[in-house]
Amino acid sequence: MYTLKSNKSMMKLMGPIFLSLTMLMTLLGAPANFQSKAHAAGEQRPFPQQVNYSGIIKPNHVSQSSMNSSVSSYYDYWKNKYVKNNLSSLPGGYYVKGDITGSAEGFDPLGTSEGQGFGMVITVLMAGHDSNAKTIYDGMFKTARAFKSSGNSNLMGWVVADSANAQGHFGSATDGDLDIAYSLILAHNQWGSSGTINYLSEAIKMINAIKSSNVTTSNRLNLGDWDSKSALNSRPSDWMLSHLRAFHEVTGDQTWINVINGLYTAYSQVSNTYASSTGLISDFIVDNPAKPAPQNYLDEFPETNQYYYNASRVPLRIVMDYALYGDTRAKTIADKIAVWIKGKTGGSPSQVMAGYTLSGTALNSYGEAVFTSPMISAATTSTSHQAWVNAGWDYMKNAKSSYFSDSYNMFNLLYVSGNWWKPGSSGGSTDTQAPTAPGSLTATAASSSQINLSWTASTDNVGVTGYRVFRGGVQVGTPTGTTFNDTGLSASTAYSYTVKAVDAAGNLSANSNTASASTSAIPSGSNLALGKTTVASSIEGAGFEASKATDGNSSTRWASVEGSNNQWIYVDLGTTQSIDQVKLNWEAAYGKGYKIQVSNDATTWTDVFTTTTGNGAIDDITFTATNGRYVRVLGTERGTAYGYSLFDFEVYGSGGGSTDTQAPTAPASLTATAASSSQINLNWTASSDNVGVTGYRVFRGGVQVGTPTGTTFNDTGLTASTAYSYTVKAIDAAGNLSANSSTETATTSAASTGSNLALGKTTVASSIEGTGFEASKATDGNSSTRWASIEGSNSQWIYVDLGTSQSVNRVKLNWEAAYGKGYKIQISNDAATWTDVFTTTTGNGAIDDVAFTATNGRYVRVLGTERGTIYGYSLFDFEVYGS
Repeated sequence: MYTLKSNKSMMKLMGPIFLSLTMLMTLLGAPANFQSKAHAAGEQRPFPQQVNYSGIIKPNHVSQSSMNSSVSSYYDYWKNKYVKNNLSSLPGGYYVKGDITGSAEGFDPLGTSEGQGFGMVITVLMAGHDSNAKTIYDGMFKTARAFKSSGNSNLMGWVVADSANAQGHFGSATDGDLDIAYSLILAHNQWGSSGTINYLSEAIKMINAIKSSNVTTSNRLNLGDWDSKSALNSRPSDWMLSHLRAFHEVTGDQTWINVINGLYTAYSQVSNTYASSTGLISDFIVDNPAKPAPQNYLDEFPETNQYYYNASRVPLRIVMDYALYGDTRAKTIADKIAVWIKGKTGGSPSQVMAGYTLSGTALNSYGEAVFTSPMISAATTSTSHQAWVNAGWDYMKNAKSSYFSDSYNMFNLLYVSGNWWKPGSSGGSTDTQAPTAPGSLTATAASSSQINLSWTASTDNVGVTGYRVFRGGVQVGTPTGTTFNDTGLSASTAYSYTVKAVDAAGNLSANSNTASASTSAIPSGSNLALGKTTVASSIEGAGFEASKATDGNSSTRWASVEGSNNQWIYVDLGTTQSIDQVKLNWEAAYGKGYKIQVSNDATTWTDVFTTTTGNGAIDDITFTATNGRYVRVLGTERGTAYGYSLFDFEVYGSGGGSTDTQAPTAPASLTATAASSSQINLNWTASSDNVGVTGYRVFRGGVQVGTPTGTTFNDTGLTASTAYSYTVKAIDAAGNLSANSSTETATTSAASTGSNLALGKTTVASSIEGTGFEASKATDGNSSTRWASIEGSNSQWIYVDLGTSQSVNRVKLNWEAAYGKGYKIQISNDAATWTDVFTTTTGNGAIDDVAFTATNGRYVRVLGTERGTIYGYSLFDFEVYGS
């Protein structure tokens, strides 16, 4: 979070001409608010654009010309105060001067990627008013590229500092990159992409990087490229829905629509449950179903569970999806917020306070434009809010304070005045020429489940941005290059394909020729690599050994060190075999480029398959039968900023493969037992299978919540005094699912009361990350301080000395983002011999409220066995309660 004026004499000369032109245009039926649009640097959409969106109102007590003038004046103030180009380490680099929250790691912070995104959007929209806009914009882009992220070089590191060492030092922040990528689309529409910077190409590069690093498996946006792809935490101020729609229009990638739908779902889950009367949402959300993050989440503010300085931006991001794209879900949310805030303030925008609880109680007695202006924008959805919008405009145009508030106020001024235009909409590029059709399409069966396509490139008057692949008339892919591998197909089946090219304006070419191919039959045989000795060039850490890829367990995995392209893994089959098939089940960190090689001595290798267009998921590859004892996957190019990671590495001989279609038996004797006010423990008897059970799927209320490999599962993060119902299914290596187990129900206990026995007591840890993260920070009763262990080690612990022996039956852990996936709670009377009272391997962070059988002891320890992230373990609070 937060982390050139016209020549006067010329105007005297042009005045009568403009007057005559205005009169002529009025006679011809032009709008009364017609205003000249000067072109300062070849702008296609110069300020003012003064767009009118369907269903959206503007202030009606002032003229459009007056609004444009107010926006121009505010921009001049904003630019003079915040836009700087004084970086000695980067001549020509512009940035937005602003404050940061968080550590600058020894650098003197001047700004952030968030500010860079604000500045780039504002500057491109104000081009035409500011004759220097393109120079400033290009200078801001130069800074964004120079200060690339340490995790993904196509994203921006979150801190700007006047030091070459800061360039490439910091990880990214999702909000800044979203605005920067979106601004590049605007820049393409504003100035075209044939100049020094190919704005469109750079936009697509960033959009794909955001998808790679920030789009999670649950169709949310994580917090930065340092965050997990499976993360459930998200920051609603990053939910820039209209940006994501622009990304979809530029790339044709359905992912962005999926993310939009996922974010709307998360919004409704939080708002409907925790803010039913206000429509508000918290600064951060966690879990699935989504809920407000705990207080002091990520050390941002104590108010991370409330509507505060991050979430203040949300109403504008939401309402723009209705204004620009007509999604009525956005209108429903915006209307609800507008109705509530009008009632809360008695219709006076000056009474909007800086922050609210989700139920609507003010957190402060002062106001800020960053809170007020988005509330005005939200109200543009209905004429019933006209008086509020009018009063809000008068407030907004005069509100001036600091970088964060002023920059976001500028966003709202542009939107409310109609000067935030939709990329690709009328008034800009008039490109209507479609690309040529792709040529020479070929389709080749690669395996029993994969067909590979290739074609020759299309041409376009502006530029081809990508392709649309159709299987039987249904779109199945949106590659940017001239190849596509279609996976997950049925064996011994014919498929037909066509391809179309698309340009930035959305013009689609005619179809390519039709190409057909048939997948091969499923070969028979067994996985020759199962359980065999496996060796890798490196591992990310304990728990990611090479053997995890050949153990037949699809929930364990091998992972290489991060950041290196040249990594490998090979399996020793024990004897020479005839090999013709390899199946790779990739984790999110996949190989874009890799080779499959065979050897008889693990020294001299023969390539049997090579690709540079891998796309992750499952690669089922067949090739000419080759004799060898050793089979290797040699990575040549990572598909992400991380390393390579495989859940499964399977090898089959001539005619190899599996024809297992028999499902396991249903799990039996399922029991569900409440362990605490937030946890229910499940166990069941093992299923059987003709080949072998590989794991289980746990369903709560019909929704999958766990994938254990054993016959127990602890479901955490539940609501106190609430009934939950569960079923379990078994799964085998071929993916066959059993029938459901019986349905079992349990009710969480009521929230516990009593005093925290650990508060202020002596606390000891195995290690600390550094000064400020001592063990005592977890028991000081302050949820904004925390203990943090050293990074990269699974075996770390923290214990508290209660002073005397106590009867202990509950421990509450408030995890920071670096949580324990696997840990034990232990009790001792001498801090030497420990008794386990609770064990889990499925921790998911946030708050774990764990109850267990009352046990006597003076010392209580949390022993980490497996980290949930690549960092260490970190606790805001470690609380202990007695019987």
